[in-house]
Amino acid sequence: MQIPFNMNRLKDTELRYPQRFANMLTKNYGLIFFNEGNKASQDSNHAIIQDLIGVESSLRDIESFYKSKGIRPCLYPSLTQKELAVLAPLIENHNFKLVMKNSEFFLHDHESSLREIDDLKIERVHKLDIDIMETIAIEYGGDWTIRVVERHLLHPSYHFLGGYYKGELATMASISIFAGYTRIDDVFTRDKFRGKGFAGAMIHHLVNYHSRISPNYLYVQSDLPSTIKIYEKAGFSCLPRDFDCWIAHKENN
Repeated sequence: MQIPFNMNRLKDTELRYPQRFANMLTKNYGLIFFNEGNKASQDSNHAIIQDLIGVESSLRDIESFYKSKGIRPCLYPSLTQKELAVLAPLIENHNFKLVMKNSEFFLHDHESSLREIDDLKIERVHKLDIDIMETIAIEYGGDWTIRVVERHLLHPSYHFLGGYYKGELATMASISIFAGYTRIDDVFTRDKFRGKGFAGAMIHHLVNYHSRISPNYLYVQSDLPSTIKIYEKAGFSCLPRDFDCWIAHKENN
């Protein structure tokens, strides 16, 4: 029997998912993620301040930690209500640039109206080939994303799916399975294959694939209107949120 959905559990899953491809330290004020082999990746190198008491000392500790490793400090939200009322002036005083994001969270909770496409062959990928690596690098703008996926692939609960049309990679997506909750990521369709319904077919397949291997709640985060429409057609509903989505990185080390 599936446990009742709990937004706080989903938030905790979202906050801690980078430990699949980065090291995680638990501090008295929050979490620090780092990967010295992939310094350009913010997902792999960021801190989360969960205790809003003594933020000044927390920021000094965070800056000192990343400076010692030659990594530009970066902050992610703790997904709690009104945290920016406390954090914003302090992080700006420490020369962090605050960037607001329009991300929403979506939970799969009803039947998909999409369908699979017979000519799109979807299979699980266990190792990245040149075609996939080039696609990831082009989409996300650097080799650092390849290193994230490569480390992610070492974990058995990470499932990377590639969709092939006439033998050529057309679309891709992944899921990361945690305790009770599963996160969708790496959703992308190559330019030359867009407009053919491949993205919708991939998400539809991913939903069915996940239902066969896990009883978890399936969720995704997105800020792209075109992608959000696909998720909605695939049976996802937008979750209400009482927190802001943002990122802050240090302007000057």
